[in-house]
Amino acid sequence: MKKVFVFLFSISIFFTANAQKLNPVKWTFEAVKKADKQYDITFTATIDAPWHMYSQFVKKGPVPTAVQIKKNPLVQLKGSVKEIGSLEKKFDKNFGAEIAYYSKKVQFVQSVTLKVASKTKLTGEIEYMVCNDERCLPPTKVPFEVTIQ
Repeated sequence: MKKVFVFLFSISIFFTANAQKLNPVKWTFEAVKKADKQYDITFTATIDAPWHMYSQFVKKGPVPTAVQIKKNPLVQLKGSVKEIGSLEKKFDKNFGAEIAYYSKKVQFVQSVTLKVASKTKLTGEIEYMVCNDERCLPPTKVPFEVTIQ
């Protein structure tokens, strides 16, 4: 009887561990000073193999990555969010389109200017989707907060 209990307990632990939500992307956020009152806000995604994350510029197919920054009256955004990483492109038969994506690591960079020399915060969220060769995970939203000083 004791062996049966240990066996059932082991199986329940196994299924509980496997039921944990997959999280193949780790995010870091930072403000890098470039000049007086000028900063680059950097959102870095580290992606576990064999997963990949889609570019902001995917037109058809998976959900593209999107960086949404809440308005801050002390901060002026300069241009659009740039992508820095090793962009890969391939035709994906599942989506019927050429898809642009990143593996391992990608940075999204938004240049900003402070309107006055003051400490402030930028907040918002990043929505992204990841897939591997076997499946895709649902789109995920990650909130962020970056201090600019």
